[in-house]
Amino acid sequence: MFNAKLADGTIISMADQWHIDELKELRKKRDFFCQACESQVQLKLGSSKLWHFAHRANSICLYSLERETMYHLKGKRKLYDWLKNQQLKVAMEVYLPLIKQRPDILFRQQNTLYALEFQCSPIESTLLKSRSEGYQQLGIIPIWILGGNRLKRHGPHTFSMKSFEWHSTRFLADQQRFLTYFCPEQSSFVFLQQLTPYSATRLLASYQEVSTTASSLETILNPRKNNTNILDHWLTVKKHWRYHQPNPYPNKAEKLLQSLLYRRRIAPSLFPIEAGWPTNHYELISSTPCYWQTYLLLECLEHQPLNQPFSIHLAIHCIQPYLNKNLFMLRSMNDDRHWSLAIIGYFQFLVEIGYLEQTPKRYFKRMKDIVHPKTVEEAITYDQTLYCDTLIALMRKGNEGKNKGISDLKSNI
Repeated sequence: MFNAKLADGTIISMADQWHIDELKELRKKRDFFCQACESQVQLKLGSSKLWHFAHRANSICLYSLERETMYHLKGKRKLYDWLKNQQLKVAMEVYLPLIKQRPDILFRQQNTLYALEFQCSPIESTLLKSRSEGYQQLGIIPIWILGGNRLKRHGPHTFSMKSFEWHSTRFLADQQRFLTYFCPEQSSFVFLQQLTPYSATRLLASYQEVSTTASSLETILNPRKNNTNILDHWLTVKKHWRYHQPNPYPNKAEKLLQSLLYRRRIAPSLFPIEAGWPTNHYELISSTPCYWQTYLLLECLEHQPLNQPFSIHLAIHCIQPYLNKNLFMLRSMNDDRHWSLAIIGYFQFLVEIGYLEQTPKRYFKRMKDIVHPKTVEEAITYDQTLYCDTLIALMRKGNEGKNKGISDLKSNI
């Protein structure tokens, strides 16, 4: 950390201008203390590293999110200087006693106060959520920027995300989520937009990199929207699922799906065409969408007689026990949406492709049977046809000409 206090309460900050001899003399005469936990800290004055304060080896500060590495210190200092150079009112490591929190950086833009947290190590989702809520209680807007060391890229549009990182997402004007990363080594920001998860940890996203010299505060508050249609890559995901060999050590959801398909005499690669799509709110369920959507089709919807009305609550009650037993997992996110919205979004998709019909009294009727492909090649062709003929039209209809993607369509149920 860059700030500490003397015994009389005076704050000493390494963000200020100091001469090395001044600090050495001060270190000889005075003791330094953590503003938050009050324990004694050491002043580190290395020749090749940033000057900073550190807790003693056996000391534990309950108010620190992570034990600071040099990467974290560099990032925090560069973000501080970057904001200060924009003539903003900026302070580093201000302790807020009302909520017992110490944001990395506190800054004000006009009449709005922001707390910037530069997070380089994993933390519990509940802790990140509670810290955000603490700032909000004081009318402070939290901004979580992840360290560039946390960016895990597996392909041009394929990334990994830990569960807690969903709580650091923010929203564009059109309510699309995005993530912000900062790398102090490269002095650049990275924005991931169109976050489209296809498993508990993997997702598709569009990538945008901006250097600090070409960016301002507005860049991180409202990054330029990336108009790449990430959904064009979803067919590649479905193709991977179809060619993927069954896991010899399946998890609970995979065991459930394998058992279900086996009883129906369906090969795992030939799961229904109507399953495995990024429908509205589907990300609330972290399990792979082809798992829970296949389950709903085969165990619930296919049992409903053709042209006979039924309630969507039938499907919700059908899947709820499996969520309660963690056979299907929910994704913890920084909003208050209920997981049932994922079922509503999937039903709306099934209405759009003609599998279901919605009645005036908000009931549904099954209009046809699911498609049973005979080969993987046939399944892939059906997937492509469904995407091209129906989903593109659905995007146009739902977005009135704006390419937002399937997962952003608003359900009218």
